[in-house]
Amino acid sequence: MKTQSETEASSPRPFGLGHGPILVALALAAAITYLPFAALPPLQDDYGHVWLAEKYGGPSGWGALLGDPLSRCRATSLMWTAATLQLFGYSNLAFHLSGILLHAINAWLLYALGSCRWVGWRVSAAAALVFAVRERPHEAVIWYASIHELLVFAFVLLAVLAWVRWLEGGSRWWWAAVGAAWVLALASKESGILLAGLLPVFALCYPGRRKAAGLVLALGIVSTAAYFLWAFSQRAQHLHFHDGTFLFGAHFLRTALNSAARGLWVWGGLSLATLWVCRARVERRVVVLALAWFSGALLPYLFLTYMPRIPSRHHYLASGGAALLIGAAGWAAVDGVRRPRLAASCLVAVFLLHNWTYLWTYKHAQFVQRAELLEGLLRAVQRQPGGPVVVRCREVLLPEARLAVHYRLHWDGAALVRPDEAGAPGRPYFCPGATGP
Repeated sequence: MKTQSETEASSPRPFGLGHGPILVALALAAAITYLPFAALPPLQDDYGHVWLAEKYGGPSGWGALLGDPLSRCRATSLMWTAATLQLFGYSNLAFHLSGILLHAINAWLLYALGSCRWVGWRVSAAAALVFAVRERPHEAVIWYASIHELLVFAFVLLAVLAWVRWLEGGSRWWWAAVGAAWVLALASKESGILLAGLLPVFALCYPGRRKAAGLVLALGIVSTAAYFLWAFSQRAQHLHFHDGTFLFGAHFLRTALNSAARGLWVWGGLSLATLWVCRARVERRVVVLALAWFSGALLPYLFLTYMPRIPSRHHYLASGGAALLIGAAGWAAVDGVRRPRLAASCLVAVFLLHNWTYLWTYKHAQFVQRAELLEGLLRAVQRQPGGPVVVRCREVLLPEARLAVHYRLHWDGAALVRPDEAGAPGRPYFCPGATGP
C-alpha cells in the first residue's frame, strides 16, 4: 500500500482539482460560516479598539504608538482598523466583513502550505477547510476587537511559507521575507514569538538543515528576549504587568490540560486515534509539526488568571496546527476505503453540519446576549435624550459605554455616570433582565 507521501506525489491535489476551485471553495466555506454573524452589534471592547485605531492607526499616531508598550504589540490591527475607518467610516458591517476576509485569506495561506513537499496539497487543502469552518477559534473572527489574532496568524504563515521556500532550495532573499513577516507578526501580537520555535521545527524536518535550525533558533531566542525586555523596560505603563491578567504559578498545569482538551475536542481527539490506527499511511513529520504548532501557540497563555482555560479567541493561531492534524487524519482514513471520494464527501458533510449547527445556534445566541449589554443602554439613552444616565449595571464598562454613545448615537458620552458620580438624580440603567438594584 502507498504511503501518504507517495499518494500525494501521484495526486498532488485532492481528486485532481485545480488551485482555483479549491481557493473559491475555501473562501465560500469561510464566508458561509461567519456571514450569519455579520449583523451582530459590536461588543464592548470593539469601541475601545476603534478609538485606539483613531488615535494610533494613522501615520500621525505612529510615533506615539511606539511609546505605548501594549498598543504597539497590536500595531497592525490598529492600522488595519484605521484604514477601514478611512474607507468606510464607522461601519460595524465593514468591520465584520473585513474580519471574514482576513479569515478567508488565512485559510488560503494554510492551503499554500501544500507547497511544502512533505505536507502536500491534499493535506493542506483538508487542513484549510477545517480551519475555515471549525468552531474552536470562532471568537477571533466574530469579535472585532480580536482582529489582531487574525493578523498574527497571517504573518506567521507568511514567514513559514518564505522559510519553506528557502529550505527547499530558494535564494537567500527568502531570509529577508522571513524577517519582514516575523517583525510584522510581533507587531500584531505577542504570540508571534511562536516563530522562534516553529521555524526550527520546520528546518529539522529537512535532512541536512540542522545548522539552519540552530541559527534560526538562536535568532528567535535573541529576538524574543529583546521583545520582552523592551516591554519590561516600560512595565510601569504596561497594563498586563499590573492588572493580574498573568501570574506565574502551578495553575498553568490546569490551564494547559483544560485548553489542550478544548482545543482538540472533538475532531482533534478522533484524529489522534485515527492517526495511531492508520500510522502506516501517515507522514510523521506532518504530525510532529502539527503538535508542535498547536502546543507552542497555546504556551504564551498558560499563566493567565481570569479563566481556568484559554479563551476561544486565543486558540486562533493554535487552530492552524490542530487543523493540520485533523486534515492529515482525514486523508489517512479516506485512503483506507474502497470509495475514497464518497467517504471524503460524507466526512466533510458531517464536519460542516456539526460546526455550522453549533455556531449558528448556541454561539450566535451567546453573542446576541453579550451585545445586548450595551444595546439596551443605547436604546435607553436614545428613547429619552438629555440628562444623566446612571449606569447601575456593573458589567458595563463605562469608558466603552461612553464611546458607544459617541460612535453610534453621535452624542456626548459624558452623560453616562456611575451611581457614586451622579451629581443629581438621573435615569437608571440596570443590566438586561434586572428590574432594580
